[in-house]
Amino acid sequence: MNLYNLDSKITNKSYEILNSHIEIQKEIDTIRVSEIRTRCRDILQKNGIFEDRKNGVIYQLMEKELANLERNIDYLNEYSFEEITKNKIELSIDNITSKLESLESNSNFWFEDDVLEYNKSSSENSIKNMLFTYFESYKNNTVNLLLKSGYSQNTIDQIEDNILEYVTSKSSDILTEKIFQDRVKGLNSLYKSLNDLSVSVINEVEARFLCSVNGEEYDELKEKRDIVRIKAKKLQEIRMQIASLDIKSSEITDGIQISTNERILL
Repeated sequence: MNLYNLDSKITNKSYEILNSHIEIQKEIDTIRVSEIRTRCRDILQKNGIFEDRKNGVIYQLMEKELANLERNIDYLNEYSFEEITKNKIELSIDNITSKLESLESNSNFWFEDDVLEYNKSSSENSIKNMLFTYFESYKNNTVNLLLKSGYSQNTIDQIEDNILEYVTSKSSDILTEKIFQDRVKGLNSLYKSLNDLSVSVINEVEARFLCSVNGEEYDELKEKRDIVRIKAKKLQEIRMQIASLDIKSSEITDGIQISTNERILL
């Protein structure tokens, strides 16, 4: 029995899952960077530096630095996501081969699994370094622009102090932890999705083998039809729940109306 291109199937689907998770992670990273943007704008505006024609270049600089920070965070996550996916693909193909061999030799099959590992200390340090590099670069470039724009040394010193105060504050540590936890959740979700895919394809190997032994043609669309049926059933259940709520709501409304009419008659 051939593998029916199941190795290609699991590779392609794994990368589809990877790309989906990367896009979701990028959206989350954008939200975290927006928190930093808000903090930086607050510091400037608190010191009288508003986004107008005179100070537009300062805000443009901030956006440029934030874009670099977001790219660095994205790269950190993407690299880890890709490594997990590559390892999982190799392991899944090995499992497919082992499953097929066990079926053909009528021997036991042992599903080989791996463990998701990540170094919390190393990951947090990478995030801290990214944030520190951003704020250090942003602080220095902002100070230079403020000097060129003729702002007082007192204003410049105050902005420097505000930036340094935030970088060394508990709020900065909380932001680091948020970005780290976002990363962990993304890695766990990717790992689970790839595992589910691996199990699904292993089941397909067995189903194909049994069809081959029985002289039957494997129905590749059966799984999709089953998924559609499950979704249709759930949708029907939701519609019934909504209808039930509408009926109850109507009964309550009618009861209130009767009660109100009774009070008016009294």
